Amino acid sequence: MAIDKPNSSDADDRQLFVELLNENHSRLFGFIYTHVLNLADAEDLFQQVAMVLWTKFDQFERGTEFGSWAMRVADFTIKNFMRGRRRSKVYFSDEVVQRIVDHQTVAPEGQVAQRADALRGCLKKLQATDFKLLEKCYGAESRIKDIARAEGRTAGALYTALSRIRRVLLACIERTLKAEASS
Repeated sequence: MAIDKPNSSDADDRQLFVELLNENHSRLFGFIYTHVLNLADAEDLFQQVAMVLWTKFDQFERGTEFGSWAMRVADFTIKNFMRGRRRSKVYFSDEVVQRIVDHQTVAPEGQVAQRADALRGCLKKLQATDFKLLEKCYGAESRIKDIARAEGRTAGALYTALSRIRRVLLACIERTLKAEASS
């Protein structure tokens, strides 16, 4: 059985796709990780998104922003993933997710990377108990009510604590970015 040699346009498409995906890897992976806060899930979702992007690459309009297109594809993939797991974990509401998508599809890649770096730094500054709580709620397969019971809290108290931690992280990120901008 003879194997046909790919024509040059197929090879060119593959090369272009690989280049565009590599250029947007950090931005896209950061976007996915922001939603799932679990490295293994983020890696799996990135692979799924990459496959969808490749299968739909013929629909990508050359000359437009590949990163924005990839983020929209990632958004749909993440939403499908979240629907399947919504009952067992805490996730952002669809409205919050959409605001993140809207912001990140128009934000320059450097700005997204700066915010991700700031978030990493701010996570390191969290109190150990707050960081452990984030890991339990966003990084494990446990349900909030089970975590609350193990912590000796109500689910409502746990949601309140998570909201407080997110506000602390947001304030830290904004301070960090403001300090970097003024230096």
